Amino acid sequence: MQNTNAYPAEDRPRLREILQLWKLEILHDRLIEQFITITVLKLLRKDDVNELISNKFPIGVKVMFTYKLQEWQKRNPLTAAEYSRLNKQYNV
Repeated sequence: MQNTNAYPAEDRPRLREILQLWKLEILHDRLIEQFITITVLKLLRKDDVNELISNKFPIGVKVMFTYKLQEWQKRNPLTAAEYSRLNKQYNV
């Protein structure tokens, strides 16, 4: 399990705000626990969502999270700076 102390402090309020807008605050602790940063949120795919919240939350929560996430991702693509950081961080 990831150390939640290493979770980027600047992402915490933004993640909470996004989930509040989506009326899915119930997922906040799970996303933090699984180290879902704002950058990772931009990269999540449906299979990832299934693994992330499968058997942990009702199917309705999963469906709404998937829908809201896909809409948000369309409006918030990975920036050049985020892409560059990922490449450096993971030696891609």
